[in-house]
Amino acid sequence: MVEFEEEQINSEEATIEDVKELKSWMFQEQVRIQTRRDELMAFNHELMQTKRELEREREDLSAREKAFKKRYENNEALIAKELKIIEDAYRQLELDKKALECERLNFEHEKTKYRKQKMSGSNRTNTHQHGGAADAAYDGTSFFRGVDSELTLRKRYKELLKIFHPDNKCGDAKTLIKIQTEYDSLRSQYYEG
Repeated sequence: MVEFEEEQINSEEATIEDVKELKSWMFQEQVRIQTRRDELMAFNHELMQTKRELEREREDLSAREKAFKKRYENNEALIAKELKIIEDAYRQLELDKKALECERLNFEHEKTKYRKQKMSGSNRTNTHQHGGAADAAYDGTSFFRGVDSELTLRKRYKELLKIFHPDNKCGDAKTLIKIQTEYDSLRSQYYEG
């Protein structure tokens, strides 16, 4: 029995030692866990701070992207306006070119008419003496010079209408009347013949 009591005392001492050891281990584990938790909290804080910085950067990039898109759209609109202005200028240039060509044709016509009047100045007195009242009413300018058929006559008439019609920039009603008179007289010649 003495042995049993000794064993019991030894076992009680062992249990007390085990409990002390266990308490020491638990304390160390608690310290380790607390340290680990502090490390994780610090890491979590860093992650949250990084997340906030990334959110700010994303918002900045989004704002920059919107600004670039707006600038791009404004540039596209400006380019479209400039292109329209250039196209309008080319159209106007083409119209001015046609008007200038019409003016040149009018000038050539007037120049030819002046030359004929100058050359026929002495013949005019003869014409009046011979009773050419129809010739005096019309100055003899030939818009249909070189016309030798009815088809050519109609073709030239349409071309002259396009040039001298009063709706055109270089149109002239008086010249158109002269063209019409000459056309009617030549057309009646082709129908009679």
